[in-house]
Amino acid sequence: MEMSHSKDFIELINKAKKNHLNGDLEVAIAQYTTLLSRHATSELYCLLGWAYCLSGNFTDAINQCRYAIELDSNYGSAYNDLACYLTYKKRYDAAIPWLEKAIQLESYSEKYLPYFNLGRIYEKKGMWLHAKNNYEYSQSLMPDYDKARIALNRIYSYLN
Repeated sequence: MEMSHSKDFIELINKAKKNHLNGDLEVAIAQYTTLLSRHATSELYCLLGWAYCLSGNFTDAINQCRYAIELDSNYGSAYNDLACYLTYKKRYDAAIPWLEKAIQLESYSEKYLPYFNLGRIYEKKGMWLHAKNNYEYSQSLMPDYDKARIALNRIYSYLN
């Protein structure tokens, strides 16, 4: 890829992200789709999946994560995101293996997220000790992650 083409492509990604974060989901979805037709990346598939999720289209969100995994089986965010979308659909047991795969990836640097999401699933299932263990591990990996701290305090209150 030429440098100018690369800069242009990055600029287009940033515009799509801006629309996405501003809630212009239809525009962002169209932009991500166009970008994917030019150069498919796992990150773009996951961004498109996130936009679909925010628009309530969990089926397409899940499919985008599957495409991301097919393209790069070491892209941990795709596994975590896919599991989150399954969780939104209350398919907890289906989500667990995806989170476990994310944790197993050596290259995935944000492992505190799948541990936290496993904690959420186990909490919803009433499996307090499993939830506690996963929240604790999430917090040990990312001490400033407030969601894990809050969830852990909630679990401690259940266990007392």
